[in-house]
Amino acid sequence: MAHLLTYISSIFIIAPFLATWLIYLGALKLYKQKRRAFHVAVNISTPLYIIATVLLISHLFGMNVTGVVVIVLLGMMMIIMFLQWKYNMEVILGRALKLLCRICFLLFSFLYLLLIVYGLIHRVFFY
Repeated sequence: MAHLLTYISSIFIIAPFLATWLIYLGALKLYKQKRRAFHVAVNISTPLYIIATVLLISHLFGMNVTGVVVIVLLGMMMIIMFLQWKYNMEVILGRALKLLCRICFLLFSFLYLLLIVYGLIHRVFFY
């Protein structure tokens, strides 16, 4: 049972880049527009980056940051919705979710890359 959990977490750690690339290629064939295909790939693969980042932090540092990530996501959503209300006087939830998804993709893909590089350097030089 422990091996199964290890394999599943390994898949989630490796999957985001491959999934983003495969989704992009599939969306490119479907929509025939590079920009729209990229947006579809970003929107679909963002949860994979969030899960992979949480798992990497858990494996590298032994910390469970799931609660912190949820609070940060809710805080970011609150700020986006407040700014949307402040400038437009109406809140469109779909637009706020799309913006949150794009911000999370940038944030968590950057964190994912940093953690992968840190993990590789740590394993090579300190083990």
